[in-house]
Amino acid sequence: MADTAHPAHTADTADTADTADTAGTAGTADTARVGIRVDRDSCVGSGACALFEPEFFDQSEEDGLVVLRAREAGAEALPALRRAASRCPARAITLVPSDGQGSAGWDRSD
Repeated sequence: MADTAHPAHTADTADTADTADTAGTAGTADTARVGIRVDRDSCVGSGACALFEPEFFDQSEEDGLVVLRAREAGAEALPALRRAASRCPARAITLVPSDGQGSAGWDRSD
């Protein structure tokens, strides 16, 4: 599976990833983070992810495929990200732990 952000949005992705959902949790060693991965090769351009979670997903104006706006988020965003992943008809969104603690609890299910 490809782990890509749309090239035209690389700068936006980096800015958003550094600031997404960290208020009140910065500096705590046990703050869990979730990584967000998209597979543009699998994406069918339905736009469900961008419709329900525009903070994390967008659609390319060129081809209508998913554009990843943030590569990770705080654990508090996990329910919203799970909803977006479960609504993707192509299952092109994958959530992964980014805190080094393994994958328990980070599946797609609601």
